[in-house]
Amino acid sequence: MAVLKAISSFFRSSLSAIATGVTGIVAISTVFSAYGGYFDPNHVPVAALALMALPALLIAGIVVAVIDLIFWRKAAILIAASWLVSLPPLLVFCPLNIYSPVLDEQKSDTTFTVLTYNIIHLWDTRENHEEYDCNPTLQYILDTDADIVNLQEIAVADLDPNGWRPKREKVTQAQVDSLKAKYPYRFYKPNIAGFLSKYPVEAEMLPVRVDSMPNIRLFKVNINGHRVNFYNVHLKSIGLSDDDKQFYRELYDVPADERQLKREIKEAKTKLISKLATAFRDRTREARILRQCIDSVSGPVIVAGDFNDVPGCYAVRTIMGDDLHDAYADAAFGPTITYHENRFYFRIDQILYRGPEIISIDRGNCKASDHYPMIATFRFKD
Repeated sequence: MAVLKAISSFFRSSLSAIATGVTGIVAISTVFSAYGGYFDPNHVPVAALALMALPALLIAGIVVAVIDLIFWRKAAILIAASWLVSLPPLLVFCPLNIYSPVLDEQKSDTTFTVLTYNIIHLWDTRENHEEYDCNPTLQYILDTDADIVNLQEIAVADLDPNGWRPKREKVTQAQVDSLKAKYPYRFYKPNIAGFLSKYPVEAEMLPVRVDSMPNIRLFKVNINGHRVNFYNVHLKSIGLSDDDKQFYRELYDVPADERQLKREIKEAKTKLISKLATAFRDRTREARILRQCIDSVSGPVIVAGDFNDVPGCYAVRTIMGDDLHDAYADAAFGPTITYHENRFYFRIDQILYRGPEIISIDRGNCKASDHYPMIATFRFKD
């Protein structure tokens, strides 16, 4: 009996030690991941990769905490402590804004809406695209009726339905006419950026000159007397090939044996991680250029577009500096994603601002593009 009791005690102690160790690893990894955006990718690229793993670590933390609460309650304190320590960056990833400012109908002229959307050349990426008789992305833009439409990956300058080669776009003349009637101010940079506005707009040269200029465009928008410096941004993409994306999708499948697992880990290092690290460094360079541009102008600023990186990353933090705010973190509730293809489920489309007050921000559900749209409502207080 004493022997069995000793064995049982040893078994429980061993399990407790293992549980505490696993919990500690998850807790430490969560803190490092949450603060990954504070490290320069040029020096610590693994921190940027860790930040991308934050959603998975939060899910792992919840699972571990539940198990700990059932069997080893004291160990659960480690998870709770990691969340508490990581609270500031966690609220950027998963904001908990319950209160929304109430709009005064008598002051509607002080509010304006911004739609930012990577439209991937107006392609319809859905499998059932043949069921639609007009372009769904363009129709979504028209139906949303935002005051300012900020586009990335626009295909042609004039949106001429007679100029489309692939049949999948289905841009109709009625849609083009409606777009021109709704937005008298239109600017296009083919394959890079588009900007539509109900308010007067002037396209400006970037105030900072460099040898290699990133995909950033500056527009001066006059919103009822408020001159807003609006930056349309499309930062460096990861640059994965179709084979790389297929390999990433296959990583979700369970390996057949240990040898296959080792081979997939080795391929992941060469195919994905190296390209991710290069993209992190490129976006850091572009972010510093953009920050110089922001520092050279005064007054209200809105920076919106496809950042190709997650909220709280080093590039976004660099752009924000000490004076810009994350619209989603300030006005939304709960996490979201804006990219939904190839199992890369991240919020990589951002809206940053200085000057006006953010009232609300929502993610649209149009799935024609590989990105979801983001629409925000702002208000000037005077």
